[in-house]
Amino acid sequence: MNHGSNCSSASIAALLSSIALSVHAQAPQLEEIIVTAQKRAENLQSVPVSVSALSAANLESFKYRDAGEIAAQIPNLQASNPSGDGFPIFSLRGVSMSDYSFNQSSPVASYVDEVYKGNPAIQGVQMYDLERIEVLRGPQGTLYGKNTTAGAVNFITRRPTYDRSGNLTLGAGDYGRKEVRAAVETPLVADTLALRVAGTWAKADGWQENVNPGIEDGSAVDEHGLRATLLWEPSDGVEMVLRVSTGKQDAVNYGIQAYNISADGVGAGLYGLYNLLGATTAVDSHRDGLDYFEIDSDQDKHRLIENDALALTANIDLNDTLTLTSITSWDDGKILVPEDVDGTSNRVLSADYYAETTQVSQDLRITSDSESRFNYIVGLYYAKEEVSNQTTLGSWQDLDLNADGTQDYNDCLDPLYVSLGLGAATQAGADLETVLNGFGLSLGGFTPAGCQAQNDFDQDRTSKAIYADTKYEFTDALTLRLGLRYTEDESELSSFSARLLGNDDVPLLNTIPGDPLDPFAQAPDDDFTDREWTGKLGIDYTTAAGTLLYASYSHGYRNGAFNAQAFFDPSELTKVDPELLDSFELGMKTQLFDGSMQLNGAVFYYAYENQQFLNVDAATLAQTLINIDESEILGAEFELSARPTETLLVQAGLGLLDTEVTKGSLSGIDLKGNELLVAPALDFNIAADWDVLHTGLGTFMLRLDASYVDDHYFEIFNTERLQQDGYWLSNARLQFDSSAESWQVALWCKNLADEEYRTSVIDLQASFGFDYSHIGAPRTYGAEFTFRF
Repeated sequence: MNHGSNCSSASIAALLSSIALSVHAQAPQLEEIIVTAQKRAENLQSVPVSVSALSAANLESFKYRDAGEIAAQIPNLQASNPSGDGFPIFSLRGVSMSDYSFNQSSPVASYVDEVYKGNPAIQGVQMYDLERIEVLRGPQGTLYGKNTTAGAVNFITRRPTYDRSGNLTLGAGDYGRKEVRAAVETPLVADTLALRVAGTWAKADGWQENVNPGIEDGSAVDEHGLRATLLWEPSDGVEMVLRVSTGKQDAVNYGIQAYNISADGVGAGLYGLYNLLGATTAVDSHRDGLDYFEIDSDQDKHRLIENDALALTANIDLNDTLTLTSITSWDDGKILVPEDVDGTSNRVLSADYYAETTQVSQDLRITSDSESRFNYIVGLYYAKEEVSNQTTLGSWQDLDLNADGTQDYNDCLDPLYVSLGLGAATQAGADLETVLNGFGLSLGGFTPAGCQAQNDFDQDRTSKAIYADTKYEFTDALTLRLGLRYTEDESELSSFSARLLGNDDVPLLNTIPGDPLDPFAQAPDDDFTDREWTGKLGIDYTTAAGTLLYASYSHGYRNGAFNAQAFFDPSELTKVDPELLDSFELGMKTQLFDGSMQLNGAVFYYAYENQQFLNVDAATLAQTLINIDESEILGAEFELSARPTETLLVQAGLGLLDTEVTKGSLSGIDLKGNELLVAPALDFNIAADWDVLHTGLGTFMLRLDASYVDDHYFEIFNTERLQQDGYWLSNARLQFDSSAESWQVALWCKNLADEEYRTSVIDLQASFGFDYSHIGAPRTYGAEFTFRF
């Protein structure tokens, strides 16, 4: 495996110094970036919060296809895709989540045009026709629809204008990649009604080569999306924007790579034992002879994600100083993620995750914009989410566990009955138990091998909030800001049932609530309500030279949750308390050398309580959702943009973190002093856009970018073998734009060095003899042609 070396502070300082000297000599101007991080259109440099923005030009140059890819150029933001493309799990400033269940809400909220997209089934963010992406760091406990402890990522799509224009991009690449992106807009009624329609389609073979004959390669691409946006301005001071979208993914799912395989192989030696008994010819896999990007999976099931969305945003000027904003939304989606968890040709462990979700929301607010020193935003928020969820886990489904010559539900019942002291359910099972006893083993020790564990439930969540955000300008330079929000989150769990099935899908035994007669018996309904005051207090000052200095305190919370991964015993059906986070932050934003350089920075301290963790017992597979009592996070981030010459733009970022559990235990193990998961001590990114050559026909532009992520753990125990070492990723793009900007041709390459790295790891050693892991994509490349009209 290739590993990048650590970034040194000396090299970073030297880079900044050289840029500064060049900038000072010529002083061209940086473009102004407008953001809506505070629900007002403001210059990024005047917003007293830590926010990063990626423009449409950035997104095009970086060739981002999946939302998680943006983390490479955002300091202190990391992303993993444990359920595949389209719905990354973000870690922001060391605050993340370990629960991959589809009924949970992330501490980093995702929004599309200010509409909260909490559930993976309705996220499906297709990275096309975007105006920009904004990443807000720190607790969002005032203005944004969903309270979060870590921050928010807002995807802003392009709106129609009253011009008649469009674009078409055709692309191709390795792994049989083909893609089309297009957008067109037109006025329907001059200066009153306009329409924009945008779409995307992409298809590619999997980059994880499956050596199992007849089984398709893993991590394929097959997706499309369509969005229509209607702008209506019937009169001065009235604006309405209607957005309708649909999207679908239907590709061969990612392949899991078994990692840190034990001496007994994937399956902990069980296939080898049955091979000796003559009950199977299969052997425990060791991934012998496989390259890093190869798999030997017995499955090529498709990941399916379908979602539809409708949103209406209305802005109505009530008078010269007050604007009423209403955002009404409806989302509907379903998601199926089938996993070959062991990643081998044996059926050691599998998991199928399925959920259907419907969500409605309403945000209603009034914004003042007067010339007085006092201005405010006040609002009401309501959201309701309904989730129907089913998860099925299977283990050793291809093994004739009772050695009777058939694979059926008795392969589950015989070990189960022996483990319960009832004796084997069949004569074959009893005979095998006698043989195993001679080796000092028992068939009951293999429970729940040969079984499938399945649960299903419905969950309803209702969120109601009232909020206010105010600012008072003592002088033109000094401003006091105060935000306050009261939230009531209701959660209801109903129709929860868990059972064991045979490997032939025959229902056998109810495990939750534990009814001995009805496999589909349901646990009693449960509900809880969280109520919390959150908010922010801040002060900012702009110096005579234009540097913005700010200090703030904010309090955020993430609502409690039910455990969706309860399968074997009623004691697993746990619920956890809300997370609470207090943030203290100091920041600055400055422009240097007559506006040709921008330098933004922030330092922060977090006091973090009740972080929610999903604990997977590697020996029993029991999964419980718990709270970690207390943690602390100290960190900083810095971002630099500079235009040394008219033909060169350089952007760089640095994130620093020091995380520590100060109180808490898991599975009886004291966690004090451990680092939080996916919280690298350092990350660094740099990108350069260089107009290499101007000709009469057009301009050649070269973009080079790189990012470094330091060592980090994927779990809270800080087990060394489950650590990802630091690594670099680099990308390149060479494009030619015609002088009239009517067409463009580009070549691109991602992961230039073909770096090998992992994006998540889970300990399954005790039961299955390996660690489950996702790996990052290898080098990919392609070309595209864009026509604009």
